[in-house]
Amino acid sequence: MPRKNNVYNPFGIRNRMSDAGKITSAMDLPDLAEIRVIRKEVGWTQRELARATGLSQSFINKIERNEADPGYMTAKRIFQILHDAVARNKRPADKKTCKDIMAMNVEYVTSSQTVKEARKLMIKNDYSQIPVIDNGLVKGSITDRLLVKLTQSDSDSKVRDMMERRFPIVDPDTKLETLRHLLDEYHAVLVDKGNKEYGIVTKHDLLKAIK
Repeated sequence: MPRKNNVYNPFGIRNRMSDAGKITSAMDLPDLAEIRVIRKEVGWTQRELARATGLSQSFINKIERNEADPGYMTAKRIFQILHDAVARNKRPADKKTCKDIMAMNVEYVTSSQTVKEARKLMIKNDYSQIPVIDNGLVKGSITDRLLVKLTQSDSDSKVRDMMERRFPIVDPDTKLETLRHLLDEYHAVLVDKGNKEYGIVTKHDLLKAIK
């Protein structure tokens, strides 16, 4: 009987080998039911996992309810992100930085969109704030505080005409103590990941990190 070799991977998964000793496309990942278990361990909501993975919350919900098959590559990415989050959570609060607690994928609106579109996106994702970004440049922000002040006639106004000041932008290695001071004054802080891409930290993220 041909000898089957194991190939190491970060999940402790054993790759299935063909009789010729070559890796096949069929690989074992943890059971998809583990996604919910690990997500709860990390302390994330489905929305937060969706933000971290770039998937929709409804799709995450369907995966956890065994109503959708994410496919191998997507499942692997979900487990890797959760694995990294577990590792970050184990660090003491005084050792954590922005990159440890930020949401990796920032949803945003552009200044040319309407207030109605911004409100719809915020309600859909249960956001209290959202940045305004044009071609990678941060222009301003829209917050729930602003939206409750606007009237129905403002719905078709352009974001550029209604937006508030932009959120501060910090380095990924910024300490949590610095974040604490910034979040005393701002709704959120953006984290510059380079190449005009941003992470985001909210007050809720900071509270969870220092609990």
